[in-house]
Amino acid sequence: MRSRIQQFDQEQLKSLVTKNLAHLTEDEALAVMESMHVTPRMIGTIAQNPRLTSFYSVRLRIVSHRQTPQAHAVKFVHYLYWPDLLRLSVEVTVPATTRRAIDTQLVNRVHKLSLGEKITSARRCSPALIKVLMFDRDPKVFGALLNNSRLREENLVELVQSDEASPEQLMMIAADRRWVSRYAIRRALVLNVTTPKGTAATQLRFLSRRDLRDIYGNPKTSVYLRRCIERMSDRVISE
Repeated sequence: MRSRIQQFDQEQLKSLVTKNLAHLTEDEALAVMESMHVTPRMIGTIAQNPRLTSFYSVRLRIVSHRQTPQAHAVKFVHYLYWPDLLRLSVEVTVPATTRRAIDTQLVNRVHKLSLGEKITSARRCSPALIKVLMFDRDPKVFGALLNNSRLREENLVELVQSDEASPEQLMMIAADRRWVSRYAIRRALVLNVTTPKGTAATQLRFLSRRDLRDIYGNPKTSVYLRRCIERMSDRVISE
């Protein structure tokens, strides 16, 4: 029956949903939603049937289908498992409203994850979850996050400029070739008083004279960094 439903035109599909809803099986409901002729109204009808939505596969398809009326999609987001929420949160075929609801669920549930689940999630999560996991204290989670293709320079600058960044995180950023090559990150590493002195000092030679003078004149700058700047060039502090 499932393969036959795939051949139905829109009128046949509509007739099946409206006249045989009480008898539709899980596979048949999925076949309807996989049809190129399915409409938002048909999906909405299925979404309002408690028997059909008791099947996890049906709830998952309702949430992921781009034609699902948003009220129904957002409702069933609450009943999906973490791995599916994580996957759907970064799928561009999922409507933005649904993805925002998914992100809310992910953020609300992240504290319940095991370390292994956090590490796996950090490698491929959405920007909303990045902003949460970025402040996780476990270096393994942060290390996985640094390899997430959705992580942006501004995310790391925000972290480095905050009081929440740990010395270990700052050293990990400084050791990451992809990120430490960004000027804003180098500068933020030097300016953060939590950055280990040796790590901060290695970034000085990449900064402009203007920034070096500003850092030299900053009362929060350590004596060690001031001496490093002095050794680089007398012109830096005299101009």
